[in-house]
Amino acid sequence: MDPASIEPGPGAAAEPASSPGAGAQAESRSAAGAVPRWAWGAFGLLCAMHLLDTAQRWLLTAVLPRVAQELKLTATQAEWLSTVTLLGFAAGGPPLGYLADRLRRPRLLALSFALGSLATVGSGLARSYDQLQVLRVLVGIGGAGFLCIALSILMDLFPRAIRGRVLAGFFLAVPPGAALGMILGRALGETASWQTAFLAVGAPGLLLALLALALPEPVRGSSEGVDVLRLRVHEHVGPSREDYLDLMVNSSYTYSVFGLAFASFAIAGLVYWLPTFLTSVQGLPAAQVDRALATTLLAAAVLGIAAGGGLADHFAATRPRALFLMPGLAMFGAIACVVVVIYRHGAAAIYGGTFLAVGLIALNLGPCYAILSRVVMPTMRAVACAAAVSAAHLLGDLWSPTLMGWVIDTFGQADSMATGFGRALAALGAVPVVLHGRDPENLTAGMLVVVPALVIAGAVLLAGARHLPREMALMLAKLRAAPARGGTLPPGAAPTA
Repeated sequence: MDPASIEPGPGAAAEPASSPGAGAQAESRSAAGAVPRWAWGAFGLLCAMHLLDTAQRWLLTAVLPRVAQELKLTATQAEWLSTVTLLGFAAGGPPLGYLADRLRRPRLLALSFALGSLATVGSGLARSYDQLQVLRVLVGIGGAGFLCIALSILMDLFPRAIRGRVLAGFFLAVPPGAALGMILGRALGETASWQTAFLAVGAPGLLLALLALALPEPVRGSSEGVDVLRLRVHEHVGPSREDYLDLMVNSSYTYSVFGLAFASFAIAGLVYWLPTFLTSVQGLPAAQVDRALATTLLAAAVLGIAAGGGLADHFAATRPRALFLMPGLAMFGAIACVVVVIYRHGAAAIYGGTFLAVGLIALNLGPCYAILSRVVMPTMRAVACAAAVSAAHLLGDLWSPTLMGWVIDTFGQADSMATGFGRALAALGAVPVVLHGRDPENLTAGMLVVVPALVIAGAVLLAGARHLPREMALMLAKLRAAPARGGTLPPGAAPTA
């Protein structure tokens, strides 16, 4: 179907985008980096919301000892509260992403963010363990809906030339957001109560949710340089069942998702067990480890995410395969840094290796989501982002600390170390230690679990490079063509640039 044959709604005839050459002019404007006037304001609001959403989820970690003491929770129950938040995050994303690809996104974004904020406020009013479980699930669901919708809006607002930096800038809210949640949680928990901490962090989210209602709705795909009238037809027709099946076999998408998942596995396990490893095996003072490690992790994550976004935009225009190659090589570089942390002695080498390892792992965020935006149709990006986030949690950070803990306990036992695999670990210097009257633990063996995860992440990302140019071209060709099912603009839908 030719663009001229599309039946516009009332008022569409005056739209210059339907005139000859309008599509080429729109593509030229997009290639030149044209951005709507309100786009940077929207970016600032979404970053502020992302920072607060991250703080709302990390707040529990800071106040959990006080919550467990007051509600008389076991260690297993306390840990489960963090797990159910991640489960809510992983489960809530895909259905909300599906809705976001069909409904007005600013409204759904505001509702999702308000849900997470109200659930955070409710956490401060909870009087039982069961109530707190339900509320933490809702915090995860609200955060997942906000994240996938915000990402799809940013992909529609900013052209490919700067999209890597924009997406990286959005993810830069995560490290300071986590730090904010921890700092406020500890400060308010000590000076007031853990209930006050939840109320103070959750309430501002309701104001941000109201502001989000004022965001305009960009046309899906408006940053791709395609005729707006054509985009509105794709938007009206929507994705088909076959489109979702095609997404599952889109090599660039699946390789980037699995790369994100294994990188998430590595960094979550590393950050969780590193303080214990440094104090118990490397012999660093606990007070020094807490302060130095917090600063090191925050700075490394910020610089790694920022560098990934900048490098993605620098190389992608002329060498799109670099979007896979850079994070893939970074994963292998991180392996050497992790080995330094495990085997070298001395604070300078340990913290330097930690900084480089975390920074290199964090580098993947901007390029991987930039890949997603280049190979997934705009009418499917919210659900694609949600599926990517869910996979990163379900295959990555949800269970990596637990698996590493199992390795630490299992290979702390003499009978396990007597096996062939145990002898191989001993040859690598991974031997059990006994500290503070606890059962023997093989913390070095647990830390070594990070290495194969990084190997898999790097190999998967490097393998995806050969598919990217072809699948980028296929997405743009499909976007410029008429929908396979045909379609017309809905009545009264006059396209606007």
